[in-house]
Amino acid sequence: MDNEMLNREKVDILRREVLEIVKNRLNGSSLQESLGITKKSDFSLVTLVDKEVSDMMHVQFSDLINKEGLHFFSEEDQKSFGFPAIILDPIDGTRELSKGLGECSVSLAIMSSPSEGFAWLYNPFTGFELSSADAWVEPVTYNEDRLFGYVSKGDMKKGLLDHLNDVDNVTIAARGSIAFKLGLLASGACDFVYSKTPKNIWDIAAGTLLCWQRGYKLYQAGREVTSLADKKIAGELIWCREECAEVLHNSLVK
Repeated sequence: MDNEMLNREKVDILRREVLEIVKNRLNGSSLQESLGITKKSDFSLVTLVDKEVSDMMHVQFSDLINKEGLHFFSEEDQKSFGFPAIILDPIDGTRELSKGLGECSVSLAIMSSPSEGFAWLYNPFTGFELSSADAWVEPVTYNEDRLFGYVSKGDMKKGLLDHLNDVDNVTIAARGSIAFKLGLLASGACDFVYSKTPKNIWDIAAGTLLCWQRGYKLYQAGREVTSLADKKIAGELIWCREECAEVLHNSLVK
């Protein structure tokens, strides 16, 4: 069902629409004005790109919403949550976008249930893209030595990861956008992703689906998470392969 909802032709349309919105809005000489950067009630940033991508997606999936009864749950449109659902973060990494950095991603998941669905991640700055429709071959072996992973810039800036300076068996690098980081993990660019702080479902739905589909698992405080049934999930989140889970939990979680 999910592949029919988001086929390659539809993805091509969405990609073109996202690119057009970003190109029309982005002006390097005046990001504040061109992006229309404002703060929401929770003090998080929002831009016109976020709003316009969310509105565009709602229009593109109007038949699924109005005729098939799918819930549309976007960071910029939180009125309807349930399953089956379209879970969207129009631009995950808005803070990076507001600075003109390319560490961001459209995060779209069309979920038939809290544990199954079709995912699409797309970074309009770099062209990095990953979806459930992409063909791939599972590697024969995986890195078992010093594990490399991506962590949150916010967590690092707050000093929440200072204890990792004394850990010998892992190496970390900070990047913006949890969706972008999960896409990098699913594509084999790192061994794990770690978030000390809680995440909303729109942040992680697409990336988690892609990781699940490629053999990675999600753990919260040491316990495997197999369903994204809630709007928000508590912190101490590790996405990794099962054989690395215990080592990473013991090294990362303090």
